[in-house]
Amino acid sequence: MKKLVSRFFSGLISTIAVAGVFAGSINYAQAAGNKQGVLYSKIKDRGKLIVGTSADFPPFEFMVQKNGQQVPTGADMTLAKKLAKGLGVKLQVKNMSFDSLLVAQKSGKVDVLLAGMGATAQRRKTVDFSVPYYHGKETLVIKAADAKKIKSYKDLAGRKVGVQTSARQEALIKQSLKKKGLKSAKITQIQSNNDLILALKTNKIDAVALSGGVGQAYANSVSGLKFTYADYPKGVQDEEGMQVVIPKNQQALKTRINKIVEKYNHSHSFEKWIKHAGTQLKQAK
Repeated sequence: MKKLVSRFFSGLISTIAVAGVFAGSINYAQAAGNKQGVLYSKIKDRGKLIVGTSADFPPFEFMVQKNGQQVPTGADMTLAKKLAKGLGVKLQVKNMSFDSLLVAQKSGKVDVLLAGMGATAQRRKTVDFSVPYYHGKETLVIKAADAKKIKSYKDLAGRKVGVQTSARQEALIKQSLKKKGLKSAKITQIQSNNDLILALKTNKIDAVALSGGVGQAYANSVSGLKFTYADYPKGVQDEEGMQVVIPKNQQALKTRINKIVEKYNHSHSFEKWIKHAGTQLKQAK
């Protein structure tokens, strides 16, 4: 299985720097205060937008080999290129574990985050979000042999379920089961989605809860797996979708990013980028 996973999504824990090294240790988010244009001006002066991601989230971000190196690609990375172009600067991508992204942004190591992340009440306390660029149904990845046993979140009661560390799926599962008066699930947090899939394949867990699009990508790329929609109840699931994560009090940057995102929302470009990313995944077999 290790060989199988590495063939599809190898090098996912590598730190990618497309260009240059971040100069200085200033925390732009804290230094900005009420000065709405500080980070935007820094990006323009630097001539580079630094984007943080966690490239184990196909088809939105994953690693492929290019010119002998592992580089991040996927629909989110296409959007990252469009953001940099729209801002008139170059792009640098830093790949890291999902649970370290917000910390990296707070410390000023990255400017914005593109990692299939959605707004939650807790996250909104410390960061801002762009308008949504993608909406997708929550999924459960399961073994094909269990397709009749696990059809929705209700069938997770009492079962062992894997979620990515710091991802919202743990809260969705717990709140959904509690709301329906069902037995709690046994949640296992693992940093990497690849390792979650490996745990599923080796029978350490019964299902993996993933955001929309990601479950389909794994189920279609790894033999013996299927996906089903979680169908969390209304009042539990956050329907805001995936958004660009922006530091607090950076209205100038937020306004410009929203304008770029809305442009591609209007042309339905993100769905096309997802389809292209799926083609890249199949070619990686």
